[in-house]
Parts: sequence; C-alpha cells; structure tokens
Amino acid sequence: MSVATIAPYFPFRRIKIINQTVLADASESRILAQPSKRHRPVCHGCGQKACTVHSWAERTVRDLNMASARVWIRCRYRKLFCPRCQGVRIENLELFHSYLRVTDRMARYVYQLCHMMTVSEVARHLGLNWKTVKDIDKHYLERDYGQPDLNGLRILAVDEISMRKGHRYLTVVLDYLSGRVIFVGKDRKAETLMQFFNQLSDEQRDAIEAVVMDMWDPFIKAVKKKCLTPKLYSICFTWSPILTASSTRSETVSIAKPVKMIKPSIKAANICCLKTVRTSKTEANASSSSSCWSSTRPLTP
Repeated sequence: MSVATIAPYFPFRRIKIINQTVLADASESRILAQPSKRHRPVCHGCGQKACTVHSWAERTVRDLNMASARVWIRCRYRKLFCPRCQGVRIENLELFHSYLRVTDRMARYVYQLCHMMTVSEVARHLGLNWKTVKDIDKHYLERDYGQPDLNGLRILAVDEISMRKGHRYLTVVLDYLSGRVIFVGKDRKAETLMQFFNQLSDEQRDAIEAVVMDMWDPFIKAVKKKCLTPKLYSICFTWSPILTASSTRSETVSIAKPVKMIKPSIKAANICCLKTVRTSKTEANASSSSSCWSSTRPLTP
C-alpha cells in the first residue's frame, strides 16, 4: 500500500527529507532535510569528491511556494576540506548556492520575474527582502552577461547615461550593428573608455572601422589614444543613413587635425563618427581639399 509523501516535490539526489511541519492556517511549511549517506560529499567549488569532513553546519533556505504556503527548508550540510581548492568548502547538495539564502529553483524563478517586474515588486510578491532579490538578480546577470563576446566588432557606439541627480554618469559601449551592450563603466571620463579598449587585443582593435559618439572630448581623446591611432585618416563630412539611423549629421574626424577645426555639414544634434580610411597620404590630402566636403557620399560599413 502506497504512503503519501512529499519526496517527489524535492527531486534532489543528495538530500533526504526527514520531517515536515505545517502551520494551522497552512500559510507556512517547514521541512527538515539532511545529506543522503548514499553519496560521498562533493565540493561546491570544483565538484571534486572529498573524504575529509571539516565540520557540520545548518542553514534555512526559502523554496518555491506549495499552493499558498511558503516553504522553508532547514538543511544540515557538511563543510569539507578540498585538496584541489586547498581550503574549506561546503558540500554541493544540488539544493542551494553557497552564497544565496534560497534554493536554486527559487533563485531561477526570482530571476525570471525580474525580467518583467522591478526588484521591489518581486520582493513584495514573494515576501522576500529586496536586498535578497537584488543579490539574486545580480548573480544571474553576472553569469549571463558578465563576460561579453568582444570578437567581430566593427562599428562601436559610445554614449553616457545619467544614474541620478548630481551629474553621476555611466559610460555605455554598444555593438552598433547588433545593438548589444558590451561594456558599462562608471563616470564618463577618458580613462573609463580606455578601460574598455584595454580589454581588446590588438587584432580586435584593428578590426574596428568606426566609432559613433557625441562630441565629448574625453571620449574622442580615448578613441584617438587607444583605438584608431595606428592607421591613416582623412577628414570628410558625409551623410550616412547606416551609421546615423536616427540622426541627421555624422562626421568622420581626422586624427591629424584638431577636433575644434571640424565644421558640421548639416546642422543637427552633435554626433561624431571616428572612422579609419586606408588611403595613402597623397590621396588623403587630395580628398580633404575636394571630395571630402561632399554630403552625399555614403560610408561603407
């Protein structure tokens, strides 16, 4: 004869459900769990099996709701001395992360809600502290977007956004062709943008053909110093619907001439496009005196 059990709701191989208590109004459920003796403890850091148990500890973590009841799991676990990590690590029970106070499946649910709701709204909806929700969101954002792919960059878009009052800004760098954010740095100084270019290899910097941004001198200084200096340049003022989809003016600025000497060809919002032109010095001088002042020649992306 089968016995009613809640074990199928907790398909974790390395833990064993010992006891459960439910409040009279069914608003909260407390579950007691401990490591299963059928499995050797595994290091949470490297995944290697360990034989030396350093100590025992206990943690209460929040799990997904069961109907309208909030579920809390009080779990015992072992701290191990890992020979590979050369330190004391907690064992991996496939239940919770070592730095989060919720189960892994609860953390994934919180992260999915943060795509559609604010941190405060998610915290009120689930009855969690907003700092816990924020830490979970930051953890998964760092996992998914912490290491952007910097290969294949050809055209960059650089701009700043305001964080709050008091002229506090963030510098944002995007892949212009795909719209993907590839770098966010504090402040809007030249050193901030240089931090991004320092992450690129020489081959990746050489592959950059143009940088679209506003006429902010620190950004232009950083691009000149770190990105577009190894090549020849010419001055031209051109209209390009590819590089300025929502703007009415773009400028290809020469590294040889000061930026103050550049005149706009069409009056509109200030947008500067630093672009490399692989030409000889003779052709560059000829183009700067004649054809570079055309406003109809398109740029090749």
